[in-house]
Amino acid sequence: MMTNNHNTEELEAKLLSRFGTEKPFTVPEGYFEGLTERVMNRVAQRKRRRLVWRWVAAAVLVGCVVTGGLFFEVRQQAIDNIQTAEDIQYIEDALDYSMIDNMSIASYLTEAE
Repeated sequence: MMTNNHNTEELEAKLLSRFGTEKPFTVPEGYFEGLTERVMNRVAQRKRRRLVWRWVAAAVLVGCVVTGGLFFEVRQQAIDNIQTAEDIQYIEDALDYSMIDNMSIASYLTEAE
């Protein structure tokens, strides 16, 4: 134990002889006055920033969901329109094949009344 304590004293003596006892760092005048309030203000600012970023992230997420929903809705409408066009083409082809013209259909519908 004595050697460990002795080594520490030697090291401390070497450091003191090399660097001296002058303290190069000083605390600004009045630094500790109001330190608590400054720290608490910074903490509050960071909390506000985090809250703002959370709201921004939530808004971006909602925007992505809404945009995705609209995209898929428009896509589904386009598919439905294509299906409707195919159905109409099928009916027209069937009518052409059966040689029924629009006048025959109109007269058939008006006679039914």
